[in-house]
Amino acid sequence: SISVLPIREDGSLGEATDVKNDDGKIGPTTAANAPEGSFAFSGHDRTHAHMIEADPSGRFVLHVDLGLDKIFIWKFDDKTGKLTANDPPSVSLPPGDGPRHFHFHPNGRWFYSIQEEGSTLVLFDYDAKAGTLTPRQTVSTLPPEFKGSNFCSEILVSDDGRFVYAGNRLHDSIGIFAIGKDGTLTFVGEEWTRGNYPRSFSFDPTGKFLYCCNQRADSVAVFKVDKQTGKLNFTNHYAAVGNPSHVVFLDLAK
Repeated sequence: SISVLPIREDGSLGEATDVKNDDGKIGPTTAANAPEGSFAFSGHDRTHAHMIEADPSGRFVLHVDLGLDKIFIWKFDDKTGKLTANDPPSVSLPPGDGPRHFHFHPNGRWFYSIQEEGSTLVLFDYDAKAGTLTPRQTVSTLPPEFKGSNFCSEILVSDDGRFVYAGNRLHDSIGIFAIGKDGTLTFVGEEWTRGNYPRSFSFDPTGKFLYCCNQRADSVAVFKVDKQTGKLNFTNHYAAVGNPSHVVFLDLAK
């Protein structure tokens, strides 16, 4: 399910103004785009809302359900805190692929979704007036020679809109993709995450460094971002953190 909670003047959260329960046909246990040689079974035994975010205008809210293989779009009333299903209310991904996270391009017209169990990135054209998604390109997050099991995790778009970064758990890499003038993706390389099971990664506020949470290695690895090529260069710095899940930066001076 998803819910809307108002933020009070003191920063505390009020009672939910709306709650929506995901419903529909659960996807298959094997992803349509599972890598060759994969022995993994998907978590498609139930609905599984996994990420929610407003579009750049704040007029629409989108959320993914990994178990239903769908991205839902809602009209959002910021006065009442209510959600209303858009028309159409959702867009479907290939059965079993499992949309996990997504990221808007800075121009607001392109939308990138990463599929946990299909190990794919999908480019959608986003109509900001209608709140609709139209798929245009699908690429693998893995190198062509890879065979085996993999579960995708995080997706980020660089602030300058030139690169997409895709996390691969079990393959333990971050795939790097250049964004063309039409929004399409081209694979330019990958970087070993220097640990096991990269659950997420975050840019620092300058965009010059990337911090990767290697969940099963109990560490956060630090990489310098080459702004020209998009490549990641390991800085030889680790932070020991038990079971790291996510890194968030906070400016305490504000």
